[in-house]
Amino acid sequence: MNQTDVVIIGAGGAGMMAALTLAKAGGSCVVLEKGKHLSVSNAARAGGPSLAGTLLQEEENCIVPAETLFGHMYKFSRGTVDGSLLYRCIRNGRKAEALLRESGIKLRLTEDLYSVGFRARHFFDTPAPQRWELLAKKLTEYGGRVVLNACVEDLLTENGRICGVSAVDRQRGERTEYHGKAVIIASGGYLGNKEMLCKHFGEITVGPLGSRLSDGAGINMALKAGGMEDRSWGICAGEFGGYHSRMKGRFPGNMRWAMAGGLLVDREGRRFMDEQLLADQPLSVGGEVTLRAGNYYAVLDEAFYQGIRSAGSVYGFYGRPEEWKTGRSALDRGPWPFPENLERDIKEGWAFRCESLQEAAQHFSLPFLEETVTRYNAMCEAGADTEFGKSSWLLRPVTKAPFYVFAYEPSAWCTIGGVKTDAFCRVLDRKQKPIPGLYAAGVDNGSCYCVPYYDTEGACLGLAFTSGITAAEHILEYNS
Repeated sequence: MNQTDVVIIGAGGAGMMAALTLAKAGGSCVVLEKGKHLSVSNAARAGGPSLAGTLLQEEENCIVPAETLFGHMYKFSRGTVDGSLLYRCIRNGRKAEALLRESGIKLRLTEDLYSVGFRARHFFDTPAPQRWELLAKKLTEYGGRVVLNACVEDLLTENGRICGVSAVDRQRGERTEYHGKAVIIASGGYLGNKEMLCKHFGEITVGPLGSRLSDGAGINMALKAGGMEDRSWGICAGEFGGYHSRMKGRFPGNMRWAMAGGLLVDREGRRFMDEQLLADQPLSVGGEVTLRAGNYYAVLDEAFYQGIRSAGSVYGFYGRPEEWKTGRSALDRGPWPFPENLERDIKEGWAFRCESLQEAAQHFSLPFLEETVTRYNAMCEAGADTEFGKSSWLLRPVTKAPFYVFAYEPSAWCTIGGVKTDAFCRVLDRKQKPIPGLYAAGVDNGSCYCVPYYDTEGACLGLAFTSGITAAEHILEYNS
């Protein structure tokens, strides 16, 4: 048996920030990580967190007050999250930055890529494998420790209180109990659990861009202990283009057609969205719409395909409209597409080139494709999208052969949805009472992430960091 003050499940963003906060304050803690090395979590490989009130923002004279970031995110959530918890987390942004800097991790502010109105994203300049090693080194200096290959299977209870966990070493098969005054569940969601994905999203493919070791075990343990699910279930979608389970490369160039602002259709060949949403808000609203569709297709003609190639970027192709801020910031990069990749993608089965739309409709079983294109072309000619209200500069007809169709499935960096907590990350039972000794942070916490996912780039990691700190601070104050 191992005795400590706090047991933390998962060495991702929430787990490591909680551990550093506890250990720095003199508390003892152990982080149990299922992976065989420190860089397996989504957080260890992510671009960087969205934070408020940081020293880096002060240094660049573009401070984002906690009130500003909270106001934007809470308004976006439309009250579907715990506002007190969200605000408490966001106010911990400077503390998260300090722990990163003290560990030797270098950060830089990014531009406002998706036009939210402020610069909150702090990008990691320290490489992915190195940054988590630095965090672990600092944790060791403070007196905390990390145990790798530790698969937590059960929560331990004593007199109605969570008092530790039972974990199995994935290499040796040995079982060890870790006892403490509290347990923080920060195991990273359920992206690696097909049953949970199917339960919430149906029998579709959700491409896992993040860690598949996050299999919902933490959430299920909390539910078994008497916790309840919160109501928001969704994904933090992939923003670098589309996805298909048949593709070989991680982000093939032709996957970007999903975000080019052209015609998108569903599995029957019907138009189903304002395509600008996927170009302007791919992580959040656009990604949510594709999750609802399940399978979708980009349909374009030779004029569109060659036009973007000639212009060098999506933004250039559309004439660089001044009012399209996201186009200017995020879609003015090239050159692409790369024609040498097209034959490979066709062979893989998710890309198709043909001389008629009828061929495309037959190939992908899209019975309403020709009818949809006819109606879409009429709106392009009229200069007004009377179906979904897409900006007029994005309306380009699909008329010139050959035609190209690219098939996509939704993809996710991580999942959204988990157990319900209070404003201190304490897991609540079905009577809205905190379960003594049990906390949930990061994406296992169902009360601080909304659906659709926030439009603030880096919000997922930012809330993981700051919710870990929130849980740790409550433990230090009330469980010492």
